Amino acid sequence: THKLLSFARRTDARTTEIDLPVLLEEIIAFSAQKAKYGKVHIKTEIDPDLPPLHASPTELQQVVLNLVNNAIDAMDKPEGVIVIRARHEDDNVVIDVADNGQGIPSANLQRLFEPFFTTKPVGKGTGLGLSICYGIINKMGGTISVESELGEGTVFHITLPTRPRSGGAPAVQH
Repeated sequence: THKLLSFARRTDARTTEIDLPVLLEEIIAFSAQKAKYGKVHIKTEIDPDLPPLHASPTELQQVVLNLVNNAIDAMDKPEGVIVIRARHEDDNVVIDVADNGQGIPSANLQRLFEPFFTTKPVGKGTGLGLSICYGIINKMGGTISVESELGEGTVFHITLPTRPRSGGAPAVQH
Protein backbone atom coordinates (compact mmCIF):
# COMPACT_ATOMS: atom_id res chain seq x y z
CA THR A 1 0.00 0.00 0.00
CA HIS A 2 2.82 2.39 0.86
CA LYS A 3 4.42 1.94 -2.59
CA LEU A 4 1.11 2.52 -4.35
CA LEU A 5 0.39 5.69 -2.37
CA SER A 6 3.91 6.93 -2.99
CA PHE A 7 3.50 6.27 -6.71
CA ALA A 8 0.15 8.06 -6.84
CA ARG A 9 1.57 11.18 -5.19
CA ARG A 10 4.67 11.48 -7.37
CA THR A 11 4.39 13.95 -10.21
CA ASP A 12 8.00 15.03 -10.38
CA ALA A 13 9.66 15.18 -13.80
CA ARG A 14 13.21 15.64 -12.51
CA THR A 15 15.79 13.15 -13.66
CA THR A 16 17.82 10.83 -11.51
CA GLU A 17 19.71 7.59 -11.99
CA ILE A 18 17.16 4.79 -12.36
CA ASP A 19 17.59 1.19 -11.30
CA LEU A 20 15.56 -0.07 -14.26
CA PRO A 21 15.06 -3.67 -13.05
CA VAL A 22 13.59 -2.36 -9.78
CA LEU A 23 11.35 0.11 -11.63
CA LEU A 24 10.07 -2.66 -13.93
CA GLU A 25 9.34 -4.95 -10.98
CA GLU A 26 7.31 -2.13 -9.37
CA ILE A 27 5.28 -1.81 -12.56
CA ILE A 28 4.57 -5.54 -12.54
CA ALA A 29 3.47 -5.28 -8.90
CA PHE A 30 1.10 -2.40 -9.77
CA SER A 31 -0.35 -4.40 -12.68
CA ALA A 32 -0.55 -7.78 -10.91
CA GLN A 33 -4.21 -7.66 -9.86
CA LYS A 34 -5.45 -6.43 -13.23
CA ALA A 35 -3.30 -9.03 -15.01
CA LYS A 36 -4.57 -11.82 -12.74
CA TYR A 37 -8.18 -10.77 -13.33
CA GLY A 38 -7.54 -10.75 -17.09
CA LYS A 39 -5.70 -14.11 -16.92
CA VAL A 40 -2.58 -12.45 -18.31
CA HIS A 41 0.94 -13.46 -17.31
CA ILE A 42 3.60 -10.72 -17.17
CA LYS A 43 7.27 -11.64 -17.32
CA THR A 44 10.54 -9.79 -17.73
CA GLU A 45 13.71 -10.38 -19.72
CA ILE A 46 16.24 -7.87 -18.43
CA ASP A 47 19.86 -7.60 -19.55
CA PRO A 48 21.91 -8.05 -16.35
CA ASP A 49 24.50 -5.55 -17.60
CA LEU A 50 22.23 -2.55 -18.18
CA PRO A 51 24.04 0.77 -17.82
CA PRO A 52 22.56 3.42 -15.54
CA LEU A 53 19.66 5.28 -17.08
CA HIS A 54 19.16 8.96 -16.26
CA ALA A 55 15.51 9.91 -16.60
CA SER A 56 12.44 10.78 -14.57
CA PRO A 57 11.52 7.54 -12.79
CA THR A 58 7.96 8.77 -12.26
CA GLU A 59 7.41 9.56 -15.92
CA LEU A 60 9.11 6.41 -17.20
CA GLN A 61 6.99 4.35 -14.83
CA GLN A 62 3.88 6.15 -16.13
CA VAL A 63 4.80 5.30 -19.73
CA VAL A 64 5.59 1.61 -19.18
CA LEU A 65 2.58 1.13 -16.87
CA ASN A 66 0.32 2.63 -19.55
CA LEU A 67 1.74 0.24 -22.17
CA VAL A 68 1.29 -2.77 -19.86
CA ASN A 69 -2.28 -1.78 -18.96
CA ASN A 70 -3.14 -1.25 -22.63
CA ALA A 71 -1.73 -4.70 -23.43
CA ILE A 72 -3.84 -6.27 -20.66
CA ASP A 73 -6.94 -4.46 -21.96
CA ALA A 74 -6.30 -5.61 -25.53
CA MET A 75 -5.75 -9.28 -24.63
CA ASP A 76 -8.52 -11.32 -26.21
CA LYS A 77 -7.39 -14.83 -25.42
CA PRO A 78 -7.04 -16.83 -22.24
CA GLU A 79 -3.54 -17.09 -20.81
CA GLY A 80 -2.18 -14.08 -22.64
CA VAL A 81 1.45 -13.16 -22.11
CA ILE A 82 3.13 -9.77 -21.81
CA VAL A 83 6.92 -9.67 -21.90
CA ILE A 84 8.83 -6.59 -20.74
CA ARG A 85 12.38 -6.63 -22.11
CA ALA A 86 15.22 -4.23 -21.34
CA ARG A 87 18.57 -4.27 -23.11
CA HIS A 88 21.56 -2.08 -23.88
CA GLU A 89 22.06 -1.05 -27.52
CA ASP A 90 24.86 1.36 -28.45
CA ASP A 91 24.42 4.40 -26.16
CA ASN A 92 20.78 3.59 -25.43
CA VAL A 93 18.60 1.46 -23.23
CA VAL A 94 15.76 -0.20 -25.15
CA ILE A 95 12.60 -1.26 -23.33
CA ASP A 96 10.13 -3.44 -25.22
CA VAL A 97 6.59 -4.19 -24.06
CA ALA A 98 5.36 -7.14 -26.13
CA ASP A 99 2.08 -9.03 -26.00
CA ASN A 100 0.58 -11.99 -27.81
CA GLY A 101 -2.84 -10.35 -28.09
CA GLN A 102 -5.01 -9.57 -31.07
CA GLY A 103 -2.67 -7.06 -32.68
CA ILE A 104 -3.50 -3.64 -34.07
CA PRO A 105 -4.94 -3.11 -37.56
CA SER A 106 -2.43 -1.40 -39.85
CA ALA A 107 -4.88 1.47 -40.48
CA ASN A 108 -4.70 2.33 -36.75
CA LEU A 109 -0.91 2.09 -36.37
CA GLN A 110 -0.28 5.51 -37.95
CA ARG A 111 -2.72 7.19 -35.55
CA LEU A 112 -1.84 5.52 -32.24
CA PHE A 113 0.12 8.45 -30.85
CA GLU A 114 -2.44 11.09 -31.92
CA PRO A 115 -4.29 12.82 -29.07
CA PHE A 116 -7.85 11.50 -28.54
CA PHE A 117 -7.40 8.50 -30.86
CA THR A 118 -8.79 5.40 -29.18
CA THR A 119 -10.24 2.07 -30.19
CA LYS A 120 -11.63 1.43 -26.71
CA PRO A 121 -15.39 1.56 -26.10
CA VAL A 122 -16.93 4.85 -24.96
CA GLY A 123 -16.15 5.41 -21.30
CA LYS A 124 -13.14 3.06 -21.31
CA GLY A 125 -10.44 5.35 -22.66
CA THR A 126 -9.71 8.97 -23.47
CA GLY A 127 -7.27 8.43 -26.30
CA LEU A 128 -4.64 10.43 -24.43
CA GLY A 129 -2.48 7.68 -22.91
CA LEU A 130 -0.24 6.93 -25.89
CA SER A 131 -0.06 10.59 -26.87
CA ILE A 132 1.17 11.44 -23.37
CA CYS A 133 3.64 8.53 -23.52
CA TYR A 134 4.98 9.85 -26.81
CA GLY A 135 5.46 13.32 -25.35
CA ILE A 136 7.22 12.02 -22.23
CA ILE A 137 9.64 9.81 -24.16
CA ASN A 138 10.33 12.60 -26.66
CA LYS A 139 11.06 15.02 -23.80
CA MET A 140 13.55 12.46 -22.41
CA GLY A 141 15.40 12.52 -25.75
CA GLY A 142 14.13 9.08 -26.71
CA THR A 143 11.78 7.47 -29.19
CA ILE A 144 8.74 5.23 -28.95
CA SER A 145 7.54 3.08 -31.83
CA VAL A 146 5.21 0.15 -32.39
CA GLU A 147 5.09 -3.02 -34.48
CA SER A 148 1.98 -5.15 -34.69
CA GLU A 149 0.61 -8.08 -36.60
CA LEU A 150 -3.07 -9.02 -36.49
CA GLY A 151 -3.61 -12.25 -34.62
CA GLU A 152 0.01 -12.33 -33.41
CA GLY A 153 0.45 -9.40 -31.05
CA THR A 154 2.09 -6.03 -30.59
CA VAL A 155 5.48 -4.72 -29.48
CA PHE A 156 6.12 -1.17 -28.29
CA HIS A 157 9.80 -0.14 -28.39
CA ILE A 158 11.10 2.64 -26.13
CA THR A 159 14.65 3.81 -26.82
CA LEU A 160 16.27 6.14 -24.28
CA PRO A 161 19.79 7.59 -24.21
CA THR A 162 21.95 6.35 -21.34
CA ARG A 163 23.23 9.88 -20.79
CA PRO A 164 20.85 12.74 -20.03
CA ARG A 165 20.31 15.42 -22.64
CA SER A 166 21.92 18.74 -21.87
CA GLY A 167 19.43 21.30 -20.65
CA GLY A 168 17.14 18.70 -19.07
CA ALA A 169 15.56 19.02 -15.65
CA PRO A 170 18.05 18.95 -12.79
CA ALA A 171 19.07 15.61 -11.34
CA VAL A 172 17.76 14.55 -7.96
CA GLN A 173 19.90 12.68 -5.48
CA HIS A 174 18.23 10.00 -3.35
